[in-house]
Amino acid sequence: MATTTSVARRIQASRRLLRDGATTDDVERARGRIDGVFSAYPGIVAQRSRAQVQADGFIVTCVFRRGDLGRAAALAVDFIAGRVGASVATDANTTRIRCSATQFVQFQNSLYYASELQVGHRPNAALSEPPLPTLLGRALGAFAHHYDSARGEDRSIPQLAVWANALRTIDADGTDQRELGRRAVISKRVAEVAVSRLERRGRVSVEAKSVPGRRGKARIVYLTPDGRAARNAAARLVDTVQEDWRQRFGNDGIVRLREAMSSLVDRLPVELPHYVTGYGAGDPSVTGGDYVLEDPGPPRIPAHGQDWPVVIREPGSTAADLPMPALLSQVLAAFAIDYERERLGHLSVVSNFLRLVGDEGVTLERAQALGGVSGNGKTLHERHLDVVVEPGRARDKGRRVYLTPKSRRMRDAYPHLVTEIEQRWCEEYRDAVGAMRSALNAMGEQFDDGLPDYPDTNGWMHRLWFD
Repeated sequence: MATTTSVARRIQASRRLLRDGATTDDVERARGRIDGVFSAYPGIVAQRSRAQVQADGFIVTCVFRRGDLGRAAALAVDFIAGRVGASVATDANTTRIRCSATQFVQFQNSLYYASELQVGHRPNAALSEPPLPTLLGRALGAFAHHYDSARGEDRSIPQLAVWANALRTIDADGTDQRELGRRAVISKRVAEVAVSRLERRGRVSVEAKSVPGRRGKARIVYLTPDGRAARNAAARLVDTVQEDWRQRFGNDGIVRLREAMSSLVDRLPVELPHYVTGYGAGDPSVTGGDYVLEDPGPPRIPAHGQDWPVVIREPGSTAADLPMPALLSQVLAAFAIDYERERLGHLSVVSNFLRLVGDEGVTLERAQALGGVSGNGKTLHERHLDVVVEPGRARDKGRRVYLTPKSRRMRDAYPHLVTEIEQRWCEEYRDAVGAMRSALNAMGEQFDDGLPDYPDTNGWMHRLWFD
C-alpha cells in the first residue's frame, strides 16, 4: 500500500515532468519502449542496459558489446546524448547518461529512430546480375555524361537536368511558376530554387501578375533571350547525343529499348520528371515521403509530400516520342517510388552509399565521397542518424564512419527488394521488362567505368549558381 510520502513524491515528480516540458504520458511511453529499443539495437547488451528514475530525472545505462557493432552503438549513444543536452559518463564498455525527463524522451525517440524498429525487413539475398534500377541509372548517367562531354566548356548550353526540369516547360508567352512545377513534375520547393537561380543567371525573368479566378498574384516566368537560346541549344544537343547513341549502340537496340520503355511509361498512372530529381535540395526522395498517404486508386497515386504535384497521365497519351533521357528517368523514378514505398530507404542513397559500407565502417574521406558526410554532425546522414562518426579533428579524414542499425537493415534488404520489385514488374508489364534489361545489358558493356548506380538527383540545383 502506498504511503502518504510515496504518493507525495510521485505527485512532485509528475509536476517536475510537466515543468520540464514532457508530459507524464510521454515519459511513461518512453519508459515502456526503451527496453525494446535496446533489444533492437545490435551492439547494445539489452539485458544489462536500463533506464532508472531519479529524483531529478533519469539515469540511462547502456552496456555495449565488443567489436564494430558495439563501437558504432557507443558512438550513436554519445552523439544522441550530446544532441539532447544530457550529461555523459563513460567507463570501459558502459555509458551512463544523466538527463531530465524531456531529455530522456528525446533520447529514447532518437535511439528508436536509429534502431532496427524504424524500418522493415527482407531476407538476405545475393544478386546474380546488375539490378534493373542500376542498369537504368547507369544509362541515364551515361547520357548525361555524353551530353556534358559534347557541350564541353560552353556554358551557354545548360545542364541536361536544367533543360529537362525547367527551361523546356516555359512557354513563349510565359508560364505560371506553379504550372512549371506541374509540367516538370518537380516539387514546389525545387521549382522555386530552379527559377530563383535561373533568374540570377539571367535566363528567366519573373513578373507578379493578377490572374482571373485566383487570389493574390501569380509568379509568371518568362524566358529571356539568353534563356531561349539556352533552351534551344540544349534541345539540339539532346538530339545530337541521341543520334550518336544510335551510331554507337546500333539503331535496332535503341529502337527495342525505346519501345520497351515507352510501353511501360504509357501504363504508369502519373507523370514523372524528365530528369529524375529529389524532392528538395537536401531530400533525395522522389515524392517527398508520406505526408499525403498513398491512394490505391485506380489510378494509384503514390504517397507524397505536400509540395509534390500529382499529375495524372492523360488517357491515350503516348511516351513514344519522348527523348531518351526522359524515358530513362520516368522508368527509374517509377522503380524508385515502388522501392521507397517499402520503407527501406531511398533507392538513391542505398544504391550509391549504404550498400558500399560494411559493418567495419569506412573512413570519413570515403563517406564524404560517397554520401557527403562531413563529420560535423550537421550533414544529412548524420542528422538523420543514418551514420555515426568517430569524434576528432575536422581535418582528420581517417576517422571511421559506421552505419546505424536502420541503415544496415536498409543495406542488407537491397538485393532482395530490387529483385522482388523487378519480379512484380515482370508480372505487371510483361515482356517490356525483359526487353529493357536485354537492351540495357548490351549497351552497358560500352559505358564508361565509374558511372554511379543512381544518377545525382540534386547536384544540378547546386550547380545552377555557376552553370
